[in-house]
Amino acid sequence: MDVERIRKEMGLMEKILSYVPGYRGYKEKELRRETDILVRRKVSSILAEAKADLNFPLSPSEARQLANDSEARFLFETVRALLDKAVQRIDKAVAGYAGLFDSVKVREDKLDAVLRHDLALIEKAESVKQLVAEIKGSEADWKNKANRLKSVLMEFERLVDERTALLKGLSEVV
Repeated sequence: MDVERIRKEMGLMEKILSYVPGYRGYKEKELRRETDILVRRKVSSILAEAKADLNFPLSPSEARQLANDSEARFLFETVRALLDKAVQRIDKAVAGYAGLFDSVKVREDKLDAVLRHDLALIEKAESVKQLVAEIKGSEADWKNKANRLKSVLMEFERLVDERTALLKGLSEVV
């Protein structure tokens, strides 16, 4: 029997708890909750790295270009502000789980949809990091790359908004 094979592979505590009705579902819910936390931390980490890279010391020619070009300076500061906002928003994003006594609970059967959405956040964060690396690596054409980065950061912000709306739609007041 499949259940017996699984019980043989479990540790002592898990084996005991496998006999408790509802434990398996509880364990799966806990794993989904932990995954949600890890995903948000990963996205935050990627964006924080990109933010640190973007705050690199400017070369003398880049500094002169920014000093002499108010449009470029505004673009650079806008991108830095958007990246900072993205890091803050994902750090403070609504969690896709709720504790046992929390007043808002997420319907667990729908949490997988949130995790799929979070994959898009990870991929978008990786795009941000890549664009920052491209900007850092080239003095030429950095304005176009900075404008692309600005667009990607605005898309990231939209994804965070969608994630929040999705979680609000999934939650239920106890």
